[in-house]
This record gives sequence, C-alpha cells and structure tokens, in this order.
Amino acid sequence: MRNEIAIALLIVLVIASAGAGYYVGNSSEHTTTSVSTRTIATTSTVFLSITTASTVVITGNSSSALLMQCSRAETPTPTGLLFGKVIAGTRTPAIICVQFYYFNSTAPTTLPISVMIQAAQPNRAFSGDSNFTISASENQLVFGGPQEENEGAVVAFAVTAKPGTSGTYELSFSGNYMLASTEPVECPYYGTLVAGNGQPLYVFPTGCLSYITSGTNTSSLPTIQGVQYPILTNTRYFRVVGVINSTG
Repeated sequence: MRNEIAIALLIVLVIASAGAGYYVGNSSEHTTTSVSTRTIATTSTVFLSITTASTVVITGNSSSALLMQCSRAETPTPTGLLFGKVIAGTRTPAIICVQFYYFNSTAPTTLPISVMIQAAQPNRAFSGDSNFTISASENQLVFGGPQEENEGAVVAFAVTAKPGTSGTYELSFSGNYMLASTEPVECPYYGTLVAGNGQPLYVFPTGCLSYITSGTNTSSLPTIQGVQYPILTNTRYFRVVGVINSTG
C-alpha cells in the first residue's frame, strides 16, 4: 500500500514539474538593445562623447495589457522644451506613453523603439538603466510607405526602480526630434525620471537644437494633426502623450 502511494505521489510531482516547465518555456520574452551617443561640454570646455546602451526586455504576453494603461495616462506638464518628469517607485512601475512617426513614401521601414535612462554630471555621463527594470509594449514598428503605416502609433514603457535606487535621471527616446509645441527639438534628453528622494541630481543642463522651417515648401511634406511646423520625411519624430507616476 505504501509503495502504491509513493508511486502516485511521484507521478503527480512529475506532471506538475512538466507543466511548470512548459509554461516558462512558452513565455515570449526577448530583448532589444539600442545605442545612443551624446556629447557634453565640461566646465573646462573639453567635450566628452558618451555612448550608452539601453536594453529593453519585452514580454509578449503582457504587451497588450501594458499598452492599455495609456488609456488612463495623464498629459505631462512641460518644463520649458522638455515634456516634464516621471516618478518611478520600487513596487509599482511608472508608465510612459510615447507616440512615434516616420514618414517615408517609398517603402515601409522597420525601426527600433526604446527608452534610455541616462545619468550625467559636469565631468562624466553613464547609463542609469541598471538601476531600473524596463519593459515596453513594442520593441520595433514598421513605419511609413505609401499607406503611412503605423504613423502616430503609441508605445507604452513601464519603468520600475530597483530597491535602493535614488536620483534624478535623464530620459531619452529613439527618434531624431521631439514634437514640442512651437518647434521640433533635438536634445540630449527630453524629460527627467525621479527615484527615491531624487538625489543625487544626474541631470546636466544643456540646450536643444531644431531645424530651420522658414521658407520651406510644405506642399509635398506630410502633416501631423496639431503640429504647425513642417514635418520632414525619413526623419523619426516622437512625443510623450501620457504619463502615470508610480504609487510607491
């Protein structure tokens, strides 16, 4: 009788283990890595070229649920040309909803989609990604072509601070220009990410660039609703359309 009970328990354990292994093996998790290069001026006017890599973990099973969070996101309050700030906690993620454009009339183009967390000081800069867990609803999108595929598509990023993380970091996104209210801007960063008490301050103040729009023939250029300045083809644009700050 005891031998029969032992055999039955062994069979149950084998089935349970096989089921757990099957579930883990079918999770559609993959990664994508993007690289951004920035140049900053130190107080001694020496220029440093800093290249940082950002790895975003994409979990396919939760991408739709993550994107649905954008339906309750609030429009961030701009700070100058920057879109504003995001607060990331250690227990719940901050959600950043970003809209992307890339007009190309000849053929659709596949482009990577990513968020970069950077830390900068007057004499150094480094990636802050290792202090956060980042996930995204998409890691790449097909844009443009004659059908203007995915123009204005929204991607949701979830950012959670790892335990013990504190500081104010720089946020940047894949794209050439951010769609600001009065002009397109290209900046070393486009908003700030706050964790813990916000100290140390890993933000290095710097200026933004734009392109000359006066005298541009706009008759053959694409347009974006609510944008009054010319939109160039073969150029990546983005704008932050919603933010949900972490609750802790």
